[in-house]
Amino acid sequence: MITGRDILLTEQRGHVYILTINREERRNASSLELSDRLGEEWERFDEDEDLWVLILTAKGDVAFSAGHDMKEDVEGDVRGGPRGGMKQTPRRKPHPWVSTWKPTIAAINGYALAGGWELAQRCDVRIAAEHATFGIPEIRWNLPAGFGAQLSQLPTWAIAAEMLLWGRPISAQRAYEIGFVNKVVPKERLMEEASEWAEYMCTLGQESVRGHKRLLHYARFVPPSEIQSLTEDIFYWWPKKRGVVLDEDVGARAFAEKRQPNFSDQFNPPKFHCPKCGSEYVVSKNRNGSLMCCGEIAKEGPLPLSQAW
Repeated sequence: MITGRDILLTEQRGHVYILTINREERRNASSLELSDRLGEEWERFDEDEDLWVLILTAKGDVAFSAGHDMKEDVEGDVRGGPRGGMKQTPRRKPHPWVSTWKPTIAAINGYALAGGWELAQRCDVRIAAEHATFGIPEIRWNLPAGFGAQLSQLPTWAIAAEMLLWGRPISAQRAYEIGFVNKVVPKERLMEEASEWAEYMCTLGQESVRGHKRLLHYARFVPPSEIQSLTEDIFYWWPKKRGVVLDEDVGARAFAEKRQPNFSDQFNPPKFHCPKCGSEYVVSKNRNGSLMCCGEIAKEGPLPLSQAW
């Protein structure tokens, strides 16, 4: 049985980070060790500004994840000691319910059951192989599925009840019909399709992408009267605000010039500070002229972690 860091394989392709669950002999079920590795790599993805989009998948073509590894309940953690509480999330998160504001894709290569459904649910979009199946069968073993509370996002109460109370698996096509899956493809095209989605994402304005993910999440919970002020806070660079100098016209210029915009400079910009008042600035690399503050030219330097965005 595979143990150690190789239970979760990682690969970086440009700005795309691919995580592959590698517990095929256990149907890619979630162990304590795997949960810790997922949390570690999810955290790395969130904090590395060179990583823009994540794909989560698994080895083989049988299972994306069978969920909770019940054998571990009997055998204990492979690292020694009894089974404890599962993490499955980073230690440092931008929000208690969201592990990252960057976009994530689940490439579902087989059945996604119980905690496997939850892993898929944690991703923003889900692409499934035609043979994949989905289900929340906790009731068969008299176990809880706390993540089932989020099934309210499904189109109707009846569908949520079907999944949670009956616990019978559904096909990838049925998952697509109820809106849980974004696209169904032949299994041999699964990673190709997921990669296409990820690569296209890398052509977009990343700060705008992350802002819209925030907006989608928060808009579910705040009253309509607060949406406008929320939008102004999330899209901090538009309209222009004191203390932020960012070239917000990168996309508009590209549109006018009939070319694809290049956002790589805008969203990995140098950081400047005013030597007189200490104000911090995020500045586009392609900005013309010097940045002035308090009558002096701001100097390039590291941004304190407490003020980093």
